[in-house]
Amino acid sequence: MSAEPHNAEEQIVGLIARHQPEIHRYVLSLLPDRMLADDVVQETNLVLWRKAAEYDPAQPFLPWAFTIALYQVKAARRDAGRDRHVFDDSLVELLAAECLEEHQGDLDQALEKCLQELPERQRQLILERYAPGSSVQDLAAARKQTPTALSLSLMRIRKALETCIERKLATP
Repeated sequence: MSAEPHNAEEQIVGLIARHQPEIHRYVLSLLPDRMLADDVVQETNLVLWRKAAEYDPAQPFLPWAFTIALYQVKAARRDAGRDRHVFDDSLVELLAAECLEEHQGDLDQALEKCLQELPERQRQLILERYAPGSSVQDLAAARKQTPTALSLSLMRIRKALETCIERKLATP
């Protein structure tokens, strides 16, 4: 069992390592030159690490990382601006948006599959928790549990979903 990260930098390093293939594919989709894309990915990794304190762990990591990668792509394109084979900024923006939409679609599909794989009782609990107007306190009272116990159950279910989604996204 691995130790939990102690600080924001350790957390970011773990997230960068875990999502490196997605970051690389994203950058490669925006830059046709593989060597330049590799350089941009490395620069993106450095910026992500430097900005570790700015990352909000409550938000998904990849959209944040993709935004930083897009800025790095733009910087690389600006530096290579004299090359006549460089895409125009509007095309890069369009490709970036499409890639983010595709990733979100993959994420949504993985979540749906992982929800179906949960035991019925866990799936029902997580769906009830995220229904509009739902609260931990109301659910705990309805289930005759303490809010702390219910929160712990929800945390375990979310962790199982996270693991399942990462596994599904990692397999092509």
